[in-house]
Amino acid sequence: MEIIIKNIGILPKAKIILDGLTVIAGENDTGKSTVGKVIFSIIKADNMAAVNQRQQLMNTMLNLVFDSQISSEGEVIVQQNKGVPIYSVKFSQHQCVGFDCRQTGFLKETTFIQTPFVWDLVDFFDTVLRLKQNQEFTQNIAPFSVKYPYIFWDVYIKITNTQVDSQTNDLVNNIRQIIQGSFEQRDKRIVFQRQNESILLMNVAAGIKYFGLLQRLAENNQLKADQLLIIDEPENHLHPEWQLLLAKLIVNLVNQHKVYVLVNSHSPYMIEALKVYSDMSIKGQTRFYLNKITNKGIEVKEVSEDLSSLFEALSCNIYKRRLNNGMEIVNEP
Repeated sequence: MEIIIKNIGILPKAKIILDGLTVIAGENDTGKSTVGKVIFSIIKADNMAAVNQRQQLMNTMLNLVFDSQISSEGEVIVQQNKGVPIYSVKFSQHQCVGFDCRQTGFLKETTFIQTPFVWDLVDFFDTVLRLKQNQEFTQNIAPFSVKYPYIFWDVYIKITNTQVDSQTNDLVNNIRQIIQGSFEQRDKRIVFQRQNESILLMNVAAGIKYFGLLQRLAENNQLKADQLLIIDEPENHLHPEWQLLLAKLIVNLVNQHKVYVLVNSHSPYMIEALKVYSDMSIKGQTRFYLNKITNKGIEVKEVSEDLSSLFEALSCNIYKRRLNNGMEIVNEP
């Protein structure tokens, strides 16, 4: 699957191939998350839409995901690798002005993991859900208005279901072994259960929460074949050893469970781990890209065959940095 981007966010143009695992690397503010957010919005709009409603729902998604700030004049094309069109979405003045869909439901679902701290919002979202249900029941003339991040809400809905899928038992058991426990429903609340102790979510480490998201998504049928999982900078909350374990798990999702995975990262450690594990089993399905600032704007370049430029771009040599007082360190050890 090819994703062709023209003037979306800060990206003047990009061509991304998603055949299994795709990794987009780069410094902060180089448009790494933009690719994931726009494909997330397109798939959501398609899957939720009835006939001729895609453009309307796409504008709803733009408001929820981009706060209606995406492109003054741009386009996103999604097509199969042989050029067979799937979606063509056009934007003008930060609105969707055209949504052409040739293959409806091409990807069954998509999930965007931005932070493990979605767990800390569970009580808040529980309240929002009750208010929504009350509004529907009473047909409230003056509905409540609460603004919240839709990407977080989408993950919340998926992790608080109680449906268990036996097809992902191996994946769930692997995660439980890593975190030495599991996230379970207890007295209408989700807690982290370790042996005989129930630990409240507010007292659970961020790294454990990250794997907990994947555990609950797997149990609730949200990590299945022909679904897209987007993971934004997972290294932010993980010890290097757990970065290796997550990289191995991500490759397993693609190889064994046929999930499409898009990872945005600026961690050489995480990227190297994904490279090593993907080379063992899914090398032909893996792509690496580098987003780099140039004098013409952001350049998105595929570097799958040689990651040396990627690692160089993400490295930070303190001896080339200038101190606050304008002096420069020139003596390297």
